[in-house]
Amino acid sequence: MNIIDFFTASTGEKAKLYTLTNGTGFEVDVTDWGGTLTALRTPGKDGKMVDILLGYKNPADYENNGPFIGALIGRFANRIPNGRFTLNGKVYNLELNDRGRPNTLHGGKSYAHRLWKAEVLDDATLKLILKSPDGDAGFPGNLDIEVIYHVTAGNELCIDYKAVTDAPTMINLTNHAYFNLNGEPALECKDHVVWSICEGHTEVNDVLAPTGRTIPSAGTIFDLRNGQTFEDIYASPEAPIAFDDNFVVAQEAGTFRKNVFRVLSKRTGVTLEVDTDQPGVQFYMGYWLDGTCLGKCGSYYPRFGAFCLETQLWPDSTNQKGFPNPVLNPGETYTHKTVYRFGVEK
Repeated sequence: MNIIDFFTASTGEKAKLYTLTNGTGFEVDVTDWGGTLTALRTPGKDGKMVDILLGYKNPADYENNGPFIGALIGRFANRIPNGRFTLNGKVYNLELNDRGRPNTLHGGKSYAHRLWKAEVLDDATLKLILKSPDGDAGFPGNLDIEVIYHVTAGNELCIDYKAVTDAPTMINLTNHAYFNLNGEPALECKDHVVWSICEGHTEVNDVLAPTGRTIPSAGTIFDLRNGQTFEDIYASPEAPIAFDDNFVVAQEAGTFRKNVFRVLSKRTGVTLEVDTDQPGVQFYMGYWLDGTCLGKCGSYYPRFGAFCLETQLWPDSTNQKGFPNPVLNPGETYTHKTVYRFGVEK
């Protein structure tokens, strides 16, 4: 595995960059700062390698990383309305950090902005470890987390999460990779096509907080079972900011399902398929990218310049009855497995 010095944070901590490879040209770059994916190189239909992940031109920009580009997310992904939940009769208050909306986004002071301990297992495998203390960003319990990134001979990126706690807590981890299957510096995704097995999504209000209702997708722009182009989604009055929505895979975590989402770039032929044991996928189409992030190729990332497929529990499972259970107790182990598989359609 190739390892280089990446940047020095304002804290004096030194971040490194690790390149995972399967030996056939497929490569993934990961930094121990935020457990962040910074590049993924996979072949397109012309045989040339395409870097299909967004990332910063200046490595030091990963320290603050407002859009969470490529980062590991915790302690709780997605939005918690009013930054508050009750666990075992006690109310916990969290940081409000959702661009002026009254929500906690991605756990407030996120794991995206910390140095993880890295352990190289082999050329294709990196383990990252983080200790999240009791009271961290308002969440209870000391949490010990391990995340393993692994690339396979089949051009897959596998992410395995594990965590244990010494007190009851809430947990919902994910990765916030921004994909553009046209590669750098394509800057737009309107020629992408997306499919999904999901038959519903969780409804949100005008501040993107869940209402507690799940809505069937049939007959709406949310119905992706037969495929939708990104261009059609961008233009739909049913999705005024395109998608920043949780698509329902299942009612609970634990059953591993293949091909819950599939995306194709007509330009490069690159395909992305998502397998996961999580009950939801947040399909975010980059509406909040605002042209202030300077990308690897020297261009600023515009609105709709990428998309995310964040495998996770449903948003605000902390407060919504009937949503997947987010509580982790002492003696239990949180696990989560997701596979991003890349191919070529000619």
